[in-house]
Amino acid sequence: MTADELHCVCFGAGGLGLGFLGPELAPECRITYVDVPEKAPFLDQLRRRGEYVLNLTGLSMRPVRVGGVEGVCLGEETREEILAALAEADLVFTAVGAANLPALAPAVAAALSRRSPANPLRVLCGENGVQIARSFRAAVESEAEGPAGEALRVGDTVMGRMCKVVADPQPPLQPPAPGLDWAVVAEPFYGIPVEQHAVAGMGTLPAAIEPHSAARFRACEDVKMLAHNGLHATLACLGYLRGALFFDELRADAELMEHARRLLIDEAGAALLRRHGAALGRNRYFNYCDAILRRVTCPVLHDSVERGVRGIMRKLEPWERLVYSVRTVAEAGVEPRAFATGLAAAVTVARRTGETEQQFRRVLTEHCGFEPEEDAALIDLIEGCRAAMVQEL
Repeated sequence: MTADELHCVCFGAGGLGLGFLGPELAPECRITYVDVPEKAPFLDQLRRRGEYVLNLTGLSMRPVRVGGVEGVCLGEETREEILAALAEADLVFTAVGAANLPALAPAVAAALSRRSPANPLRVLCGENGVQIARSFRAAVESEAEGPAGEALRVGDTVMGRMCKVVADPQPPLQPPAPGLDWAVVAEPFYGIPVEQHAVAGMGTLPAAIEPHSAARFRACEDVKMLAHNGLHATLACLGYLRGALFFDELRADAELMEHARRLLIDEAGAALLRRHGAALGRNRYFNYCDAILRRVTCPVLHDSVERGVRGIMRKLEPWERLVYSVRTVAEAGVEPRAFATGLAAAVTVARRTGETEQQFRRVLTEHCGFEPEEDAALIDLIEGCRAAMVQEL
């Protein structure tokens, strides 16, 4: 098998699928995008044209053309076509969001009967969170009514590139295909760390795929959760409460930038280096901290604060970025004050935007999963951070 024979199926033709997976995989792979009927106008164009356009940021914005792609609508009438694609795919990627992932389980379970342990179905999950692959494998095996064994390999990934979909794009932004009223914008960041077991035994891998041992992957995953997702959510919520519209505005807020430094270095850095040690590396991590803050607040990316606070209650779930970060830092023996302030800001945003009507403490205990007695110290810290934040605002 040679690299140009690889076939990838990607569930999700949104920001991540088109902005990261496409340009990283397409030079060496044929990609079949599968998405819901609402994406039919775009998927039809993919089928006819075999290419799409994304907008890559950096020092300036530039259009990038991605070829070797096709599109299929997810539906009963295309079930056989999708199963056939899954039956011969070398890799399957999911980029649909954790809440939508269980809906893919029936198709993956049905495809298992067309594969053998000698040719396992390899699924790489691109959703944010921890233990996503384990949960998805359980959902597939539930649909299959039994263990899949070696016929199914499911692994987590670290999707490190920021991507977004922009409605009603204005020049110089270009839509993915002519006549569409949306565009994909992505930053230039490369490489997809994956769990080694999911791709073990493959003769050829796309250059973008970086198989990691369990220790190294856990370190990469925690860096993404705390120093990327946790930072992004914290800045979004605090920026929203201060009236900011875009992340690049936050560069001028010295107090907020100092808060970001404490979060990245004093809390996440201390905790991650204690937790992962040599698998992470002090110098590599500190260089990453400087880079991620510049990337998140990049004026060319011009990421909106509104995108950062959208669906904030989902980002407050127990295994998501804010609660996970607070717990991880605390378990390392470091007080997570900066993260606790971000979590307090997120609950405040959720209440102000109407995503929840629960009282502040009830969100912490009934939604975030903090136990009133076992986590009393963390609850007190978060509530104290909320009081201090309200005074500052």
